[in-house]
Amino acid sequence: MTSLPNFDSKLQCWKHFAGYLPVSGGKKSLFYWYHEATETPEKKPLVLWLNGGPGCSSLGGMFTENGPFVLDKNLNISLNPYSWNKVANMLFLEQPAGVGFSFPIEKYTNDSITAADTYESLVVFLRRHNELKNRPFYITGESYGGHYIPNTAKAILDGNAMLPAGSSDLINLIGIAVGNGYTDWKLDFNTNVENARYHALTSQDYFLAAEQACDGNYARCFWPREDVECPDKCNDAVTKATENGMDGSIDIYDIYEDVCLEKGQARLQTQMFMLAKERHSQLQKKLALKQKRRRLLQTVISPIFATCIDGYSTRYLNLPEVQNAIHVQAGTVPKGNWTDCGNVNYDFNYESELPNYKKWVEEGKLQILIYNGDADFILCHMGNAAWIKSLNLEISQPWKKWRGSDRQVAGYYEEYKTGGTQLFTFLTVKGAGHMVPKDRPVHALNMFSRFLAGGHYDQVPATVMGPLCPS
Repeated sequence: MTSLPNFDSKLQCWKHFAGYLPVSGGKKSLFYWYHEATETPEKKPLVLWLNGGPGCSSLGGMFTENGPFVLDKNLNISLNPYSWNKVANMLFLEQPAGVGFSFPIEKYTNDSITAADTYESLVVFLRRHNELKNRPFYITGESYGGHYIPNTAKAILDGNAMLPAGSSDLINLIGIAVGNGYTDWKLDFNTNVENARYHALTSQDYFLAAEQACDGNYARCFWPREDVECPDKCNDAVTKATENGMDGSIDIYDIYEDVCLEKGQARLQTQMFMLAKERHSQLQKKLALKQKRRRLLQTVISPIFATCIDGYSTRYLNLPEVQNAIHVQAGTVPKGNWTDCGNVNYDFNYESELPNYKKWVEEGKLQILIYNGDADFILCHMGNAAWIKSLNLEISQPWKKWRGSDRQVAGYYEEYKTGGTQLFTFLTVKGAGHMVPKDRPVHALNMFSRFLAGGHYDQVPATVMGPLCPS
């Protein structure tokens, strides 16, 4: 790519590429946008970023979280000084087929199909970029990425195992990092009632009523499933205790942030909306509730991204001149409109990802980082801590603070022993919500840099970060 509308390319100091990766014998095409590292890309690892949903575009994350471009209200582009391609070669992939610019829209898809297609697209991508062969490779992402990422990692490991030694298609997977991820239905969603109480979203009386009615088993009613019974008393108590977190009056991405009130700004489908939509669908099936109209909220972020950045990125990616510049194939975008989420009929997976983690921890061959913004309501740090606790790991580094490059306390972390040399780490980012790089861009980049360096998050150097591209 040589130019972008509303951007002075003279400010750019890296190469980037966009287009399609054919999979399934050419029946599907996944859209990607690849950004080389701004300095010495030949020495930097390759990192795949996946947003969640399920069914949400990674370009949404690229334009609103950890990518190099920042849009303003007039759709002009400036540079993000905390972009992750400052320290890595970043690949943003729209998957599964039907998401964003990827096509065709599938009538049905699931984790297995998505992981298989993503793995195949990576093989195609690396064949195109021979300079990245055998380069250290990492998978990162958030939200329903808690399923995308481990399933993609498994597909890569299984694919590698079927290849002969020395094959040029081997992918050098080193580690995975999952932010505010959905991993295990019961353990993730059993903590929302307690999270509501601890963040003052409900009263002590409502909390105690839910505790008594549910005997501590909240997930069955907070996020009901057709195959799990939800007693009426428990349902009523959980609904009451979590009402202020789930009624649309605050941003469930980040309970401390305001919402976009810009006049004429449409409420957009985001990855958190897709999760809430699945939950509401289950509520309808289980409890025959009438559908309620909910506000789709956006997060105020500082100091990089504007409050209504989701709307700006959607408008920008729907400009014909932008689609032409990034090589979007004509006629492939539904009704001519790119959307952050939707367009796919995704089978929401209620199976736990814990078996994968148990295997990888025993082997100790993958570096694993599970991180959480501590202000997320729907997929909170308490849920992630609960499923990690269920692995019964031996702690090698007890809970301690970590500081960002600005020397502020950035959060807390804990490390665990594995069967090998790689680290398994659980980490929180103070003051961040569901989208950590959006809310805490400096500390997110600090965290990401340490992840690529092998962990030990108390070793972030004290530095003043400069611009993405020094003049």
